[in-house]
Amino acid sequence: MPVGSAEDTPLLRQYKSLKSAYPHAVLLFRLGDFYEMFGDDAKLASPILGVVLTHRQGLPMCGVPYHSFSGYAAKLLKAGHRVAIADQMEEPSQAKGIFKREVTRLLTPGTLVEDELLGSSATNYLVAIEPDTVGWGLACVEVSTGEFWATQAINDHGGLQLHGLLARLDPAEVLVPPRALEDASLKRLLPARAAVSPFSAPHPELPVEWSNAALWRNRHLALRAALAARAYVVETQSHLRDAPLPEYREAANALALDEAAIRTLELVDSTEGGKRHSLWGVLDLAKTAMGSRRLRHWILHPSIELPEIERRLNCVAELGDKPSAREKLRAALGEMSDVERVIQRLATRSAGPRDLAALRDSLLQVHSLEAWAGDGAFDSGLAALADALLALAAPLKELQKYLDGAVAEEPPARLSDGGAVREGFDAELDKLRRLKADSRSVLAELEERERRETGISSLKAGYNSVFGYFLEVTKAHQAKVPARFIRKQTLTNAERYITPELKELEVKILGAEDKALRLEARLFEAIRSETLDRAEPVRRFAQLAAELDALAALSERASSSGWTKPTVDFSHVFEIEDGRHPIVEAALPAGTFVPNSTRLDGDKAQTIVLTGPNMGGKSVYLRQNALLAVLAQMGSFVPAKSARIGGVDRILTRIGAQDQLARGESTFMVEMRETSHILRSATARSLILLDEVGRGTSTYDGISIAWAVLEHLNRALAKDGGPRGPRVIFATHYFELTELAELLPGVVNASVEAREWTTPEGRTEVVFLHKISPGPADRSFGIHVAELAGIPTACLARAREILRGLENEARAKPAAKPRAIDDEPTLPLFDEEPVLRELRAVDPDHLTPRQALDLIAAWKKRV
Repeated sequence: MPVGSAEDTPLLRQYKSLKSAYPHAVLLFRLGDFYEMFGDDAKLASPILGVVLTHRQGLPMCGVPYHSFSGYAAKLLKAGHRVAIADQMEEPSQAKGIFKREVTRLLTPGTLVEDELLGSSATNYLVAIEPDTVGWGLACVEVSTGEFWATQAINDHGGLQLHGLLARLDPAEVLVPPRALEDASLKRLLPARAAVSPFSAPHPELPVEWSNAALWRNRHLALRAALAARAYVVETQSHLRDAPLPEYREAANALALDEAAIRTLELVDSTEGGKRHSLWGVLDLAKTAMGSRRLRHWILHPSIELPEIERRLNCVAELGDKPSAREKLRAALGEMSDVERVIQRLATRSAGPRDLAALRDSLLQVHSLEAWAGDGAFDSGLAALADALLALAAPLKELQKYLDGAVAEEPPARLSDGGAVREGFDAELDKLRRLKADSRSVLAELEERERRETGISSLKAGYNSVFGYFLEVTKAHQAKVPARFIRKQTLTNAERYITPELKELEVKILGAEDKALRLEARLFEAIRSETLDRAEPVRRFAQLAAELDALAALSERASSSGWTKPTVDFSHVFEIEDGRHPIVEAALPAGTFVPNSTRLDGDKAQTIVLTGPNMGGKSVYLRQNALLAVLAQMGSFVPAKSARIGGVDRILTRIGAQDQLARGESTFMVEMRETSHILRSATARSLILLDEVGRGTSTYDGISIAWAVLEHLNRALAKDGGPRGPRVIFATHYFELTELAELLPGVVNASVEAREWTTPEGRTEVVFLHKISPGPADRSFGIHVAELAGIPTACLARAREILRGLENEARAKPAAKPRAIDDEPTLPLFDEEPVLRELRAVDPDHLTPRQALDLIAAWKKRV
């Protein structure tokens, strides 16, 4: 829509002027009790919002109620649009001509602060990326909580680090310099669900308030990204009082988890959707939204710093040893609101009276937490947290006392409703309120007097927002109406009148009410400003509360589920005794999950080749070990009898089959891409979980790929005198790969146990024991699984017949041996069946009947 022309009304010219400043956003233009949209915005928004599109003088328009606009704004944001909010900046009594209007908020997916637009415990990150030929910088802002940090990486070949970091952050919006939007390789790294906005910092100078200039020396990419994020937040949050200050974080200080690992391990979302059947869902016993978000962050960013891991573990242990202290802590936290977000809504002027009341009531818990901290006699890292609480107690209690005297006990949802400021806080406001109350009693007296004087017992005084105050008389008593009554409004069964005395009273009442509302608005702004002046200790208190809540939740889970404290060290050992899958165990009846042990050391047992039947539990076992590593390094106890975990720097997974047809990639292509990513990313400290690599192609191709992948992981990272490579669990149905245990050092076999027997009715039954044992499996029971799935009997019988034929053919038809590779063992992939070799070597004339029967039994089991 072009900027207003001479034919436009003043209102439309004002609208077009504001719209021209925000051409890429849907402009919600305040008109009385509605936000209106005009022209192309109206045509765009009408079907999304489900509101009627109308026309006035040929101009399309639609509107939504201003008091419930947030739900409509959420729909526009979900549809991928930005939303600009233009509000009236003057009181009706002060306006001359049309109201002055300004855009007070620019809503974008990554800059939301309203609770109704956000999940209470979810994060909503805005990320700015600054790519360069030598690497990249990244800044991350959570506008609703004030979190702001930046990092950078140099020589990140293929963007693997950036891709993994973006997967963990899962940003709602990504800022990218316009010049970089044409970079196809960068586009492939961006999360699919994130809104991408072209944006660069207009003036890349260090702000005056960023006094720690030394922090950003030699971190230019991180600084540029941080400046871009800050500029965008300031632009979209026009009423933000203080722009947040960033900190610098080393991206390498957290255990790396890529998109595949986050998805397949179901860390924060389950495959069914939502967090209920995820690791976050199992751990989230937090009492506050702040603690829940902290748990989520720890899950997605497990530490690799042993002192930090040990600090958290000790805190969890001490809270477990002191259940009374833990319960007192959780009881106090349970009475707190989301202080992090409340203080940010105050900073962005989006807070209402109930936000101040929520902050006041939350700070009341400082007394309980102060008592908890003073009485605990803590020994571990809890002592430092308790001391930090005690140091903050005095300023927090002063602020609570101030808010208690300033904010009404139960304030209204909207400031315009009146009654937000407590009686006694301001003498002038109290005077206006008394005047208003006294006037109402005068109105009641006037009503009673008019009834007596006119003899109309049904006469009543009332108020209407359009017509003001009135005296209503039913038509049955019209003959009794005195001449001094002036008709004001006619109804079906009554007439409404006004008198000179009532008019004088109306001016007095409405004047007092209007003055009271204007004064209350000024007082509320003063209270908000005073609160923000004291906001820093509140922010520190919120961070402390979030950490204590997360630690107490971990302790509660450990105590209620019988989890144990793991040992995390610098070794390459990965030793789990009777480990359990935390998500699966939580979904099963108590005591029914079958625990399993694992031992890897990066040397003698560097790789486990896991074979066994479908439905036997291989996939659960793979995920279980990765989840135990995540739990241990985030500082949690683990579901196991004991656990020792040599620090893992990254977890890489290739589990499950899926395609990405929208990108033109088949299931096998996705499998190979994920496998390629693993081989290029693995280090000697990585934990790698591979499930059925190579199954998406022909048998010989698949075996060859799987064999080569195992060899690469076994040797490519070998160091003289050190571990041969990353710790690997490789689940497969290719029994040929079990030969690697004899050919490569550090490769061991394990299998899932199953038992088979024949019922009295002659049916073959198979029971999966879900137990992992040393040694290779002897079969996969695939046809039995097909039977459990309901494949028709005739089809199953034919499958068994074909299987017997293929097995007999394979035994009778040896394949040629592959050529040996220099310095490599000869690979007996397609060598003659070992049983046939032994059979040819046996001399039956020199066997006893017993020996012959034993040989046949052994061969039958192996075949």
